[in-house]
Amino acid sequence: MIFDRLRAGAGPERRHRVWTRLRILVAAIGTLGSATGIAIAVIGLVEFNHAKVVTGALVIIVSTAVYVSILVRDRDRVD
Repeated sequence: MIFDRLRAGAGPERRHRVWTRLRILVAAIGTLGSATGIAIAVIGLVEFNHAKVVTGALVIIVSTAVYVSILVRDRDRVD
């Protein structure tokens, strides 16, 4: 697996770079997901569709959880 090779053959600088890029990707996915959830909720409000509003709210909640997950850091990992 790619992470096994990353741990075995890469120095701390490379690991830090990879984790930083991964965190940026997760942040982008969380932000775009929240924007999508807002759009779904607004369309549901315009159409008076309760199911779309609830779906939009759930997408916002899940995307926010994904975004917050990048803030949680493993205390044992050394960067």
